Amino acid sequence: MVGVFEAVGARGNSPALTATSASGEVVALSGGALADLIAQGASLLAAHGAGPGATVGIHLDNTAGLEALVLHWAAQWLGAVAVPVGTRLAGPEVGYILEHADVGILCSALGHRGLAQEAVERLPGTLLLDCTSGLRALVDGRPGAPPARVAEGDVADVLYTSGTTGRPKGVELTHANNVAAGLELMAAVGLTEDDVYQSAIPYFTSTGVHTNPLMCLVAGAHLVMEPTFDQHTVLPRAEAEGTTTYLGAPSMLTLMLRDADLSKTPAHLRSLVFGGSVMSAATLQQLAAGFPGRRLTNLYGQTEAGPGGTVCKPELILEKPGSIGNQGFGPWTTFAVVHDDGSAAGAGEVGEIVLRSPAVMRGYRANPAATAGALAGGWLHTGDLGYVDTDGFLFYSDRSKDMIIRGGMNVSSAEVESVLLAYPGVLDAAVIAVEHEILGEDLLAVVVAPGLSDAKPLLAHARSQLADYKTPRRVAFVDELPRNAMGKVLKRQLRAELGGSSPAAPTP
Repeated sequence: MVGVFEAVGARGNSPALTATSASGEVVALSGGALADLIAQGASLLAAHGAGPGATVGIHLDNTAGLEALVLHWAAQWLGAVAVPVGTRLAGPEVGYILEHADVGILCSALGHRGLAQEAVERLPGTLLLDCTSGLRALVDGRPGAPPARVAEGDVADVLYTSGTTGRPKGVELTHANNVAAGLELMAAVGLTEDDVYQSAIPYFTSTGVHTNPLMCLVAGAHLVMEPTFDQHTVLPRAEAEGTTTYLGAPSMLTLMLRDADLSKTPAHLRSLVFGGSVMSAATLQQLAAGFPGRRLTNLYGQTEAGPGGTVCKPELILEKPGSIGNQGFGPWTTFAVVHDDGSAAGAGEVGEIVLRSPAVMRGYRANPAATAGALAGGWLHTGDLGYVDTDGFLFYSDRSKDMIIRGGMNVSSAEVESVLLAYPGVLDAAVIAVEHEILGEDLLAVVVAPGLSDAKPLLAHARSQLADYKTPRRVAFVDELPRNAMGKVLKRQLRAELGGSSPAAPTP
């Protein structure tokens, strides 16, 4: 990645990044200014003890988007490992990531700083770097650090993703993985140096930290990072910035269709990109009608893939509604659908979706068993089920993993269940997806708790342990959970009985 940053600097005065600083100002940087700020940020981190192989946590979101991205890249400039830490996570979740990743420096700011302080106080040797004053104030007058010599196989960052066994897994991605992901994504979206690319997806997600910035860095496009998502301000900002490409979760685009003044869609906004759940044929038609003449692109992928995956291109998307594509992101990504024994599934036969790409992770941090399972046979086993039609188009069917997608955010049902089961009086619990008009899916907790009739204390307990988007808003009390002969909860039956939804595709 260091070479990519140096190439960005060589672009001189070409616009590269517009983002909000923790100081409150909106900062627009040219390629040269961005490269200089990355080097200065690296110098700041080095002064606090960061160096090759060290781990730097970035506990920031888009309200401090400038600091989030630049410090992430500054860590990589030093040869250190960057770790995004979600600002919506609860204290125990933050503490787990810091300890598991062995974070030496944690960068935080604004209203999130108090939780960060509490977390580092429990971890001797972890330093808190307060970025509330803004990165440019912190590095003012500081000379930039020289770039480190890194190998392609060195870990560049670790992205924590919701797993199916309770705790999130740390996805280790190398410098080579990062560059490959940028090239593949650039090909999938058709991004060029003439594009202005806008998105509000949070920094700490794989889309916010990899999908959006990596393709812009590689293509030489101008990235406009929205501080928050507001369906009323997307189009005015696009008009002001000259945006040509907008990426949002389907729930975001649905809100824009419902609330935004589409008569004021800028003429230069040519492309809408989405992923995170399967968009229905009806919604696709509404999107095409609401944004006539715009290119619509659907991405499917996983954090473990870089993210990489499959793409349904604009010229085919309305012909194959619901398909997640007939090709990989770029020239090096391939996909297949296989049976449990590894044999290829025939047309129309449901099997596991597997991916192969140079952007696929090195493995899970400190988890060789999970790594071996995920990368068995030289493929990334996604845990997602799908089928290929007779024309070669891939369709998403279901999840073999107990994952819920709530407004584009991955939620492990097992993680939520483990928290519910820790509450006094709860004997059994299952979490399923229920349909939601905007979010796509929401969470329903199905709980066996004799004598417990008020859900409020249980939900308060869950919120103290989990991120807000992981906390159920509804609880159904039942006498017992349906299980099969092996004791596994029959979640399909619960969804059928309680009005649950069919699973949505995972976020790219």
